[in-house]
Amino acid sequence: MNKQEAILKLKSEPLAVEPDQEFEVRRMLPEDAWGVARCFYAVYGEHYPFDTYYIPEKLIRENENGNVISVVARAVGGAVIGYGAVYRSSAYFPWTYEVGQALVLPEYRHTFAALCMQDHLMGLLDSIEGVCELFGEAVCNHLISQKLMVLAGLEETGLELGLMPAEAFKDLEFPGSRVSTLLGFRTVRDRAHDIFVPGEYAGALEFIVSGLDVSRNLLESRGYIHGSSTELVPQFIDHAHVARFNLNRAGEDLPQIHAGMEEEARSRKARVMQVFVNLGDPGSGRAVDLLRGRGYFFGGFLPRWFNTDGLLMQKLDELPHFDSIKLTSDRARRILDLVREDIERNPACRYLLGK
Repeated sequence: MNKQEAILKLKSEPLAVEPDQEFEVRRMLPEDAWGVARCFYAVYGEHYPFDTYYIPEKLIRENENGNVISVVARAVGGAVIGYGAVYRSSAYFPWTYEVGQALVLPEYRHTFAALCMQDHLMGLLDSIEGVCELFGEAVCNHLISQKLMVLAGLEETGLELGLMPAEAFKDLEFPGSRVSTLLGFRTVRDRAHDIFVPGEYAGALEFIVSGLDVSRNLLESRGYIHGSSTELVPQFIDHAHVARFNLNRAGEDLPQIHAGMEEEARSRKARVMQVFVNLGDPGSGRAVDLLRGRGYFFGGFLPRWFNTDGLLMQKLDELPHFDSIKLTSDRARRILDLVREDIERNPACRYLLGK
């Protein structure tokens, strides 16, 4: 079955769920996958950008291979009324998962279904061998998803300015302004290790790392490993106009490699570019110097992004309205201050400030 075939079948089976039934929350079974597809269609129509959730065979396969770990809320009448997951997304290290894709049918949004699914997922992680780190991206046009992130035990570590297109949201306070997201991480299995800190961000990283329950030794980044070649892995999210690059290793050819990747991103109409710099690489400082010179600025700290940690650097066509960024905690507001301060002190970011 492809997406077109799935949509035709979903249209022929309109979902009508009796409200106020009792429900159970458990890990998804193969027989639940069509119910999940019906949920996604009921909430998003045919416009959810990832086909997997409309095609039962694909969702079952992704759970079998460990790319997705799914839970469902299932009413006593048999209908799936909610879905939640952790899944492999942008992190270079396959055992760092993102939490998200949660949805609940409108008839059950007054219940605790979303919280119950999140609690069940969090409880599963300790028993799943290999899962090391969990992260989330909570939208900042309201506070609800940030509060859920905190309840799940994720600590704020970064801020992605203007990550999501305004067109994906209704009734924005600042129409046309892309929506920022707050990064949060939760360590499932820690691993003590050294990280190489670019001098420009020593204070910012010390502040963020000191608020986490992790074991790190912060060392000064000194330069490229002689003779090493760059390993820069792209990910293009075309529907959101976002380009992401995992910089696992910075070599002497980084300027040329990165310039080529940026050119491809522009050809794909990317409006937001993000580079995740591996802080386990002694060349991280040189990489940051290059990126800052090309108009990138600080975004945050990413535990276990590469198995070692990462540093987010970001570049935008234009800044979102800062007043549109709603944050729940003093820690998150301090991270926003760190981002703004870096923009303001970087001469290569004057294009964003109109100077």
